[in-house]
Amino acid sequence: MILMRLLSAAVVAGLVLTAPAHGARLVENLFGAKLLDADHGWVVGAFGVIYQTTDGGGTWESQETPTLDDLFGIDFVSRNHGVAVGKAGTILVTEDGGATWIRVDGGTDRSLFAVAFAGPDDVWAVGDWGAVFVSGDGGKTWVDRTLPEDIVLNDIAWGDAKHGALVGEFGNVRLTEDGGETWTPSQLGTDKTLFGVDFSSAKDAWVVGMDGLILRTRDSGETWELQRGERASSSLAELGALEAIRNPGLYDISFSDGYGYVVGDIGMMLVSDDGGETWSERKLPDEMALYWVRGVSAAPGNHAVVAGANGLTARFEKGDVRLHKGDG
Repeated sequence: MILMRLLSAAVVAGLVLTAPAHGARLVENLFGAKLLDADHGWVVGAFGVIYQTTDGGGTWESQETPTLDDLFGIDFVSRNHGVAVGKAGTILVTEDGGATWIRVDGGTDRSLFAVAFAGPDDVWAVGDWGAVFVSGDGGKTWVDRTLPEDIVLNDIAWGDAKHGALVGEFGNVRLTEDGGETWTPSQLGTDKTLFGVDFSSAKDAWVVGMDGLILRTRDSGETWELQRGERASSSLAELGALEAIRNPGLYDISFSDGYGYVVGDIGMMLVSDDGGETWSERKLPDEMALYWVRGVSAAPGNHAVVAGANGLTARFEKGDVRLHKGDG
């Protein structure tokens, strides 16, 4: 598809479009995002790219990495200390904010799709074929905690150091209340693939997945309430093309300070300003309507950044979005 060049400061479909005055030209597909605070964040993507922002997503600068493998997930526990994961078991660690990234051996060649810190030194990664790996030294060494079941795990999140969740295909959710010593299945009443999970507190969590699905628990997974989509699986013929477009797959979710953000296929971006009780849609301009948006990360102060196809990045400020598409 030939991409249209976006006009600086043009207003399209309620979005303020901005082209950066300086910084990197983002053109690669981007799969993951981490916003640490109002200013400092990172996105990762195809061919081992990592970009950093120091102005909340207004501009981006590339960081040198020791791999050409796709990177799917990234997390930082402080401004200096971060871990990125990706294809074929790739694990990168930085202790200087990304000025240098070191590749470490995690002991697997399974692709890793997400990484999350549970504490200053405790970091977890999940991925293909039930892969679960944990590090107690900030990512330098890893222990294999892979599940016995052959399921793809797409995301991991922590409400606090004890309460965490893994999500994946066939409606799988595993919860822990003991820092990952044990993982207990939770029944959601669906077999749809789940792509994203996040917490707003130790007991309050959300999962997102296929066909616009959003489910919420207020009681640590004892019960789940449907907020969007349908639990039951349907074929495209049963669902209808228009309904499928209205409920595209949702890939990631992130909460901070009472604001929630969800991103997905066909340019889907949803925002909640009431702690996840209700969700409203933010539209991409027509020429980007078919883009997928893969990663979102919220930070204190009601800020967030998103990452997606063809170098798409956007920043949110209290639910209002400013969009930047790398010139391509």
